[in-house]
Amino acid sequence: MFSSFRKLILLILGIPFVILGTRFLLDAGASALTYWSAESWAPQNAALVAVDHFSSVDQALGNQTVVRYQYEVDGQKHEGQFSCIGDECPQSDLHLALRAAQAENRTVAALVNPGKPEESVLYRHLYMPLFLLKAGAGLFCFLTGSVAVIFGVYLLRGPGATKEST
Repeated sequence: MFSSFRKLILLILGIPFVILGTRFLLDAGASALTYWSAESWAPQNAALVAVDHFSSVDQALGNQTVVRYQYEVDGQKHEGQFSCIGDECPQSDLHLALRAAQAENRTVAALVNPGKPEESVLYRHLYMPLFLLKAGAGLFCFLTGSVAVIFGVYLLRGPGATKEST
C-alpha cells in the first residue's frame, strides 16, 4: 500500500512534532509549577535595579515590560528578573508603577523560595490564555507526532511489512 520511503517520511516527520509538543508541555508545566509553588514562598523586600518598557507599533509584538530586581536573604544578595508582554502583565500600567517605585527608591515585595533563595518571582501570576495555548498546542503536537511515529514504525516493522505486493 505505502512505499517504504513514504513510511519512513511519516516516521521522520512525526519526531519533530513529538519534540515540539514535549517542549510546549514542559514550558506550560514549569509555569504552573512555579505559580503553585510560589503560594508558600516568603515575601522579601526587593530593590528595583532596572525597569524597561519596550513598545512596538506592530500590534503582534505588543508592549513588553522587563524588570530586574535585587533582594537579600541571610546576608547574600540575589538578583531576579520578571518579564511580561501586553495582557500577560498583572496590570496594564505595570511599568509606570514600577518606574515610580524605582524613582522614589521604594522596595517591592518579591516572593522568594525559602529552600532555594536564588529562586524568586516578582508577581505570582499565571496568565491563563497563554498557559492554555502552550498546553493545548503541546498536547496536539505531542499526540499527533506520537501517532505518526507509532504508525510509521508499525508500517515499517509490523505484520505484512516484508510482504511483496503482487
